[in-house]
Amino acid sequence: MPLHPEILDRSPAEGARSVALALIVEARGRASRLDGPSEPEALHDFRVSTRRLRSTLRAWREPLGKAVRDKDLRRLRRVARATSAARNAEVLAAWVGGVAGSLPPAHRAAAEWLVERLDAADRSADRTRSLERFRAAADSLTRRLDREEPAASSGTLAGPSAGTSAETFAAALATRIREQASSVEACLSRVETAGDAPLAHRARIEGKRLRYLIEPLREAIGAPADPAVKALKRLQDLLGNLNDAHLAAVAIREARQDVEAEPAQAVQGSRLAGLRPGLRALERLAGRRAGELFSRLRVEVLATRGAATIEPVLGVAAALEARAHGS
Repeated sequence: MPLHPEILDRSPAEGARSVALALIVEARGRASRLDGPSEPEALHDFRVSTRRLRSTLRAWREPLGKAVRDKDLRRLRRVARATSAARNAEVLAAWVGGVAGSLPPAHRAAAEWLVERLDAADRSADRTRSLERFRAAADSLTRRLDREEPAASSGTLAGPSAGTSAETFAAALATRIREQASSVEACLSRVETAGDAPLAHRARIEGKRLRYLIEPLREAIGAPADPAVKALKRLQDLLGNLNDAHLAAVAIREARQDVEAEPAQAVQGSRLAGLRPGLRALERLAGRRAGELFSRLRVEVLATRGAATIEPVLGVAAALEARAHGS
């Protein structure tokens, strides 16, 4: 979603309003894909748009004022939570399907059974209700953002050299970027061992929020934004893969425990009888994958507290501050 450079010189309220309205349009388009024939990445794309919108509204809550209600943010949060399990099931099913061929033939039945279990969990997700909640929030937000023109937008609309003392969207955005970059650094500093996967996931969330602030700037300020977005995407991918591996190990362990909890008479002679060794093998593979990914994270990110990611981000903040001060 490109941002017109002129918006950077307007008020924080007007800049935030422009970004929010554009994100609502994007999210509506992706929501419509969930109504039609199944597309492999439709749910993922919709979740990304919803997260980006919610993150933007939270970051600019104060300038947007009454245009953003708690009720609308709650609706978007429920959409994220409701679609999370379905997305996790999709990702895990794809990974299990990918590694099934490397398992001994006797263990492949466990992989097939697990994929069926995950597919059932995905089908049971109430996407219709999630879409209803999203559209209700989008309609409400659009009405308020269209109706409530930001008070500051009636001020100076000229460039940064106009001599106005009013804060611009560029300056406000630079402040938020620096604050969010500090949050990412703080989260990464708390990740010490492979057992800190939940803390690493927290760092991933904070990194996403930082990327969502910068992404609209890729055309507005030129070169500085592009390497920052790419660096954040690399961090997000690494942390995301680590989180997926951690969730895979947990989900497989729960599936194995469900099978082991079945009464012996129910298991004997049934399909469940041969699943335990295969599920244990899958659990070991997921654990090994998580360990390898954490080793990469330690070397590539934690050793420098994410300097390769944070430095280009601070360059974006500096470019915005230079624009705000007319230099």
